[in-house]
Amino acid sequence: MKYNDRIVTKIDGINAFNYIKQFAGQYSLISKDKNVKLNSVFKEEFWLRNLARYPLPSSNNIRFTFLDNNELTLTFPYLVIMTKKIDNQASLENDNMFSSTALFDQTMVLNYVTNFEKLNWYNENQSDNFDYIMGGNTTYYYVHKRTKTAVIKLGSFTQENFQDVKNIFLLASGNILIIDLIGNHGGHSCIAYSLLNYLVPEYSNLGVLYEPMDARTTKSLISFSRAFNFYPNSILNLQTGLPFTNMDWIQPYINYTRGNLTDEYSMKWSINCDGEAFGMGQFWLKNGTNTTYFKSIYVLTDGTCGSACSLFLSKLKFGSNFKKAYGIGGGYDGNNVFESSSYAGGGAFNWNDIVTYYTLVGANDSSISYLPTSAFLNLNVYEIYINRLNPDYPREFLSQSIDKQVTSSDYFNLESAFEQIINDESPPFGYAPIINSSLKIIIMSLLTLKLLLNSTHQVAYI
Repeated sequence: MKYNDRIVTKIDGINAFNYIKQFAGQYSLISKDKNVKLNSVFKEEFWLRNLARYPLPSSNNIRFTFLDNNELTLTFPYLVIMTKKIDNQASLENDNMFSSTALFDQTMVLNYVTNFEKLNWYNENQSDNFDYIMGGNTTYYYVHKRTKTAVIKLGSFTQENFQDVKNIFLLASGNILIIDLIGNHGGHSCIAYSLLNYLVPEYSNLGVLYEPMDARTTKSLISFSRAFNFYPNSILNLQTGLPFTNMDWIQPYINYTRGNLTDEYSMKWSINCDGEAFGMGQFWLKNGTNTTYFKSIYVLTDGTCGSACSLFLSKLKFGSNFKKAYGIGGGYDGNNVFESSSYAGGGAFNWNDIVTYYTLVGANDSSISYLPTSAFLNLNVYEIYINRLNPDYPREFLSQSIDKQVTSSDYFNLESAFEQIINDESPPFGYAPIINSSLKIIIMSLLTLKLLLNSTHQVAYI
C-alpha cells in the first residue's frame, strides 16, 4: 500500500509538526530564526550535509500515524544502505576518521526518491499554467501563460552553474519577474553583483552597487592576507573608488565598537567584479547597449538563502523595481514573518585552506593545524555591510524579514505560490467585470435616488 500521499499527524506518538520543530531546533544551525531552521530541514541540501552526522536511533523502528478516514499508525523499520565494503572494525574507524562523506551516494539516493515521487516541480518540464523554456540542474526558466510573467529558479551562485544562469537571464523577458531562491546557499559574490547590476536600473552605477566589507585586524588576519594573493585591481577602496592590491586592504585600520568591545578593523573596501579581475570578466552580464529592465521583481524564499544569495537579496530589496519578498513555509508558533536570508557574512574560507595559507608563509603567530577527521569548518574572514539597511553594523547582525507569506503552497506545489504572487500583481480577468458591475450598480442607484429626489421636489413645488 502506498503512503507517500498521506498526511502524517504523529511521529512516534508526538504531533508531527512539533516533532519536526524539535528536531530542527536541535540540529539546524543555519539561522537563529526558528522558522528558517524549520524550513531548512525539509531541504535536500540539509540532508546531504548532515545525513551521516546524527546519533544512531535509540530503537530499530519508527512509528508514523496517518490521517485517513480514521487515524492509522504503522511501524516502519529503519533502512540502512551500505555504500562501501568494510572488512573490519579498524577499517570502519579509519574510513570515518579520514575519509570525506560519500555525498555522491547520498545524492543518488535522494535524487532517486525525488524523481520517483515527482517532488521537484521544475523537473517536470510541463504545466497547465506555465511554459517550460529552458533549464536544468539548479537553474530553470518558465513563463506564465496568462500574464507572460517570467519565473526563474536560481539554485546557486556557483561558478560551475554560471553559464546556465547567464543564458537564462539574458533570454528572460517581460514586465514581471519572479526569482525562486529557495535553498540557494550562495557561491561567488561577483555573480550576485553581476545580476544586481543587470536587473536593477540604479545598480548600473557601481558606486551604488558595491557594498563595503571590513575585518578585525588581528595578527592572524595579517598573516592570512599575506598568503592570500588578490588578483591585480581586484579590490576597491570605497573612499576613493580606486583599485588596489593585497596588503593595503587591511591598512589603515579604524576603531569600531562592537559588543561593548572597541578594536581595530580594516578600512571598508569591496570586491571589484566589473573588470577582468575575477574570471576575466566572465561573471559580468552584458546584453548590448539597450537594457530593458523588468518593471516588477518578486522573490520567493524560505529563509535559507545564504552567503552570496543573502548579499543578492539584501540589496535587491532596495531596488526601485523590486516589489516584495514572499516567504514559503515557516508559521512557527503563529509567526508568519521570518528572515528572508541567512548567514550573510563575507569571505567564507575552509579551515584546512586557511592552515595551508599559513603554512605557505611560515606563519607561527598561532598554533593551528589541520582537522584530524573528515569534519569541515568554514570561517568568515571579513564582514559585509548593506548601507541602506544599516551602515554601522554588518548584515549578519541585522534582520531583514520577508514582506508576505504565501498562504496555500508547499515545496512540492510551487505553482500555487507563483499563482498567488502573480494574482497580487495582475488579478485574473474575472476580477475586473465584478468591480465594473459594482460601480454600475452604485451609479444606477445614485441616478435612481436623484430622480426620486427630483420627483419629490417637483411634487412639493406644485
